Amino acid sequence: MTQLAEKRRNLFKICNDNNKPKKTNSMNKYIAKLAFQIVSGDGKHTPQFDEQFRIFEAKSENEALAKARAKGKEEETSFLNESKENVSWKYIGVLDLIELKDMEDGAQIYSNTEEAEDATSYINIVKQKERTIETLSNFVYIF
Repeated sequence: MTQLAEKRRNLFKICNDNNKPKKTNSMNKYIAKLAFQIVSGDGKHTPQFDEQFRIFEAKSENEALAKARAKGKEEETSFLNESKENVSWKYIGVLDLIELKDMEDGAQIYSNTEEAEDATSYINIVKQKERTIETLSNFVYIF
């Protein structure tokens, strides 16, 4: 009986005192920015590129890079669009890899400077996107 009580006390201490056992070979989280080239038809169009942020868990930066590269290759695809033209997404590479370590609330993880033809139009687009996010975040999804 006392062994059971001791086990419960130890479990309570671990859960509540933040004295969790140290993990060995713990995984870290990384954000990778992957780049893809999009080619439609014969490719005689304005070059298009897609940049995606992906989260990976890995023991090291090298492992995270390998996982990001593998995911990029895995995501390559081709399909026919509405005009029956072949559309190909080709993986190019990893643009950036950031370890999410000791990130505080509000920490900056990305920055991009835009040059817009019309400042008012750009500001209006940002405000509209923000309103859309706000609207969607207020929905209750029932499944």
